[in-house]
Amino acid sequence: MSIRKFIPTTIMIPAIAIGAFTMYQHHVPMGICIQNIACLVFMSLISMILFTGKISIFESSHRKFLLPICLFLLVVTLVSQGMEGVHRWISIGFIRLNIAMIVIPIIFIELWYVLKTKGVNFAWVIAFLVILLLYFQPDASQLTGFALPLVVMLCLSVNGKVIRFFMISIFSMFIVLSWVFLDTLPPVAYVEGILKMAADVGLPWLISGILSLVALPIPFLLFPPKNEEILSKCIGFYFAIVIISAFFGNFPVPLVGYGISPIVGYFISFMWYLNSKYV
Repeated sequence: MSIRKFIPTTIMIPAIAIGAFTMYQHHVPMGICIQNIACLVFMSLISMILFTGKISIFESSHRKFLLPICLFLLVVTLVSQGMEGVHRWISIGFIRLNIAMIVIPIIFIELWYVLKTKGVNFAWVIAFLVILLLYFQPDASQLTGFALPLVVMLCLSVNGKVIRFFMISIFSMFIVLSWVFLDTLPPVAYVEGILKMAADVGLPWLISGILSLVALPIPFLLFPPKNEEILSKCIGFYFAIVIISAFFGNFPVPLVGYGISPIVGYFISFMWYLNSKYV
């Protein structure tokens, strides 16, 4: 069995382990402490099965379904029951999924494909629709993480300065508005405040938690697939922005904080990465 199959799990273990230990030290219920670990094990098994069978959700036969499904799921969040006016989740039984954290990496990958096959106009329309859906959730972290890398991707695909200025202006306006009108949903200590909890356990745990977060975008940014360098770096910047946003607002800390959605989203991204780099 190729060691490459274990790369995403290996990178994610420190962040999830530090988060679980921090929660345990603060007497968070065990059912919450182990959920991230359980998701890591489950997604590792799924990814190994897919790698062994050489199956990818990004195969050409699946492409026509991916963007519509992602957009549909984002729309569903707006009509689902939210919390204090915030609509970011879809509940499946006792599991609550932050949909943007799962589908945004897929949307990046599919928009890159749309750019190459259908052109910038079609990609721009889809991108703008996603921006609107994230704005009305509202989710400044995901909107910023999506908009900044994507505007670079789009601008590299057009030559006109006026069009570039228009795209940059529209995306910048929504980023600014999303941060001006932040939601007032109170933070959950073991989700948004997990690094503060780690600091309470001890400075080494805080530093380790931060370093484990720094490691997450590095493969995409520093070791991109040879033929997909722009897309890989955009995905890497998305993860970096989402992580940094957690230091400036009440946003989930991926993998260290409680929540299985970032784990699923990261695995999907890394499966694309490995398929692009080594297959």
